[in-house]
Amino acid sequence: MRTYKVNGMHCGGCGRSASKALKQHFGEDAEVEVDVEAGEVRVADLADPQVVSFILNGAGYPVQQVSD
Repeated sequence: MRTYKVNGMHCGGCGRSASKALKQHFGEDAEVEVDVEAGEVRVADLADPQVVSFILNGAGYPVQQVSD
């Protein structure tokens, strides 16, 4: 999984919102894990990092760093 370090997630609702935005695009079966405390979103490696970043930025969670 690829890890996206994001800003703006402060609660479980934020985590659910980020996850929902990604699953709406990639499908409900998409591998998405959110760690609100760490400010990280992990998404399956098959997902295009530019698309994931665009979706997260659009949902209000700016991507600061992407790592494998």
